[in-house]
Amino acid sequence: MNTPDLDLVEETKVAFDVEAINEIIDHIYHYLSKHKEYLNGLNVFPVPDGDTGLNMVLTIQGAIAHIQKSEKTYIHSGEYLEDFAEQMLLNSRGCSGVILSLFTQGFTQITANNDFSKENIYRAIENGYQNAYNGTENPKEGTMLTLMRALKEKYAELMPLYDNPLTIIQQSIPYLKEVLNQTPEMLPVLKQAGVVDSGGAGFVVLLEGINKELSQHVDNGIPLNNLLKTARSIQKLLKKRLKKTHKDQTASSILNLDFSRIQNSRLAEVFQNAMVALSNFHLNHNGNGKPINREKIIGDLQEIDNSWNPEIKEKFCTEFVLETDQIKNKDELKEKIGHYGDSLIIVNSNNKYKVHIHTNKPNDVFEDVSRYGTLLFTKVDDMKKQHKNFLSDDVVDYERDKSIFCIVSGKGFADILKNLGADDILCYGKNKPSVKQLVKGLNNLKAKNVIAASDDSDILMALKYAASLCKANVHIVESDNPISLISMMMSISKDYDIHTTFQTAMNNLGNIQFCGIAQSSRDVLAEDGTPVHKGDFFAVYKKKIVLSNPSKNQLLTNVIEKIVSNNNSLVTLYKGANVKNDEQLIKLLKEKFPSLDFEEYYGGQLNYLYYITFE
Repeated sequence: MNTPDLDLVEETKVAFDVEAINEIIDHIYHYLSKHKEYLNGLNVFPVPDGDTGLNMVLTIQGAIAHIQKSEKTYIHSGEYLEDFAEQMLLNSRGCSGVILSLFTQGFTQITANNDFSKENIYRAIENGYQNAYNGTENPKEGTMLTLMRALKEKYAELMPLYDNPLTIIQQSIPYLKEVLNQTPEMLPVLKQAGVVDSGGAGFVVLLEGINKELSQHVDNGIPLNNLLKTARSIQKLLKKRLKKTHKDQTASSILNLDFSRIQNSRLAEVFQNAMVALSNFHLNHNGNGKPINREKIIGDLQEIDNSWNPEIKEKFCTEFVLETDQIKNKDELKEKIGHYGDSLIIVNSNNKYKVHIHTNKPNDVFEDVSRYGTLLFTKVDDMKKQHKNFLSDDVVDYERDKSIFCIVSGKGFADILKNLGADDILCYGKNKPSVKQLVKGLNNLKAKNVIAASDDSDILMALKYAASLCKANVHIVESDNPISLISMMMSISKDYDIHTTFQTAMNNLGNIQFCGIAQSSRDVLAEDGTPVHKGDFFAVYKKKIVLSNPSKNQLLTNVIEKIVSNNNSLVTLYKGANVKNDEQLIKLLKEKFPSLDFEEYYGGQLNYLYYITFE
């Protein structure tokens, strides 16, 4: 018989060179991407605007894109990681992206010397937490910061017990999950929504990805390629022996392997069981009396091989909405299209099915499902395509003393604010703007002073960091909705100096009363304890859920009855992007409330079906 060439007798120490680090980061990024929707789903209260997972993924994706384009030569992996952390900050989106980037920046400041000893890793974690904490205004318990501190504390507790920093991080993860499950008790808003903190969950998922990936590269001196080769060789021999009952000669280079050098306990167990099965093939149990399941061992070895070669096998992230009377339930639809790819998610309401699947054949999927009904919506994204947003190196020559810069998600609101006098609008749509995009927008104004305001508080941290990088003096108005931006723009004048403009803007954010109408994606409680069921429509007034109803039109009627005062005469509805034309709605409201004037505009917002103002 031919002896497999395994080359495992040499003591080879795995080094984290730049190429290896780059590959590891790429695989961790894909691991986080797989859990993106899970993280987004946690961030749904009080409106279904969850994008925590998306912001974290895009933050890392932007850094990867820059590194891939860069021609810089790195001395060692410590220098590489420090540069990567800087690019994460520049590409960070939302609070989750910025906080994660600040932690990474602090961490890599310590490991820039290429020292990855357990003591230095602790110092790096400690510095990362402190950097994130100091960079966060009004830090709160029950957030990602809590999980970062928990990692620091648990790592310090486990340091005397283990020599390998990877093992310490690995052993810390169960504790972090316990802390994560406690976050609803730390933040009332989480408890009310019945979810754990999405940013904290994202940090745990990232650590799991790091542990999973590094475990595959660092196993106490045995190179990855050799382990994979071993897995394939043992698998092949076991398959052969399953067909033969007699004991044949096994290669000594396999039987004499020192698997004590493999630190990952799960991995070591799989290999050791395989060795027992090879050397004692005639037995039905191992040395400890446990049964030998040779088919399972083969499967485990195959899993090792597959999991250690992570690739995007299905290129296109495909989504569609199918309206059909021919499909009885989700399981039936899953059976019909499951073979096209992976990461299949199906949500249905009555006869409509919202489907997400990763596939190489999106057109075939669409053609197949269209036989059963009508496709109401389709979307295909190339997951291998990288975003290419980079800072301009152009020198800014000031052309004006001051400008107004607004950041909104809705195209309709962008047009409204432009007409009210905003000098420039960044309309970001579904994805929160990155720090790079914000810096570019601020610099493009070529103004010495800029008043900047956004329609989402989740953009605030990224905007503040962008302000510190751009050449203008940026004054940030801490707004969190498009109605406050309208109120701001209606109160200021181009004749005001920068100080008066800023103070006036801040003082007039809340001049217009409003509420938001959304549809609940889960069961929650209103402010008075009334249950709001999944699928119900609800009204948010002064950041609290005040009313709900299964009927959208009835809810709008109730809002006007209970919130509009006798002093109000004008009610304005700003339609969201997902609202279909309903010409009868305004007519219905005018008939119901003849003493009020009604106007309707397209806002284009994603989070709320309607914004309603009362003046």
